[in-house]
Amino acid sequence: MEGDEIQAKLQMKVIKPEQIPHLLEPGEVGCTLEVTVTDKEGKVTNHRVQKSQSFVRGFLELLWINMKPVDEIDPYILMDIYGVPRGLGSTGMTFGCLAAIGDASKGIRVGTGTLAPDINDIGLQTPIGHGTGVGQLQYSAVTFGAPASDPTTSQFTITRNFANASGGSITVNEIGLQVRAHRQDSAYYFLTIRDVIAGGIVIPNGQTLTVNYRPQCVV
Repeated sequence: MEGDEIQAKLQMKVIKPEQIPHLLEPGEVGCTLEVTVTDKEGKVTNHRVQKSQSFVRGFLELLWINMKPVDEIDPYILMDIYGVPRGLGSTGMTFGCLAAIGDASKGIRVGTGTLAPDINDIGLQTPIGHGTGVGQLQYSAVTFGAPASDPTTSQFTITRNFANASGGSITVNEIGLQVRAHRQDSAYYFLTIRDVIAGGIVIPNGQTLTVNYRPQCVV
């Protein structure tokens, strides 16, 4: 029923080298995206693995800020997820995406927007909020899998669960990865990856979507 809280079960496992998905070409740095829907008994009702449409300009610009490095006295201006220009310098806090239960400011986030990904995307088109109300999903904490490598591919895993207790089915069409960056004592949030799922992925009431983003480099 609507309003009944579902406890999203964290299913994080350290991936074995023989389980690493190989969707990228040699020389690529990118991401794979795995989405799985499970019912209350843990039975898989939908599962897809695809090559992520991957990084937007925010990722590269945050990387440049830290590799250069940019001094906070003469900061680089970057648009945050709210469309506000933020001046940033190099800091060890950049790219943080560990998020607690219900924190939709960073980590993996989902939405209903269907516009094709664009290099200039700064946020999801239509984000889904955290909660048990109509059109909402419960955001679990973000978890991480340790780096793993095989002879050609190195990767790690970022995982988040989204439980549906809204009382009706919800279709997720877009998925993104938001990260944190700091300037002095202020934290700001930026989009680094945005994907649109062809046809969307339906999460019936009472079921849970698990999203795995796996950044990879391939030789």
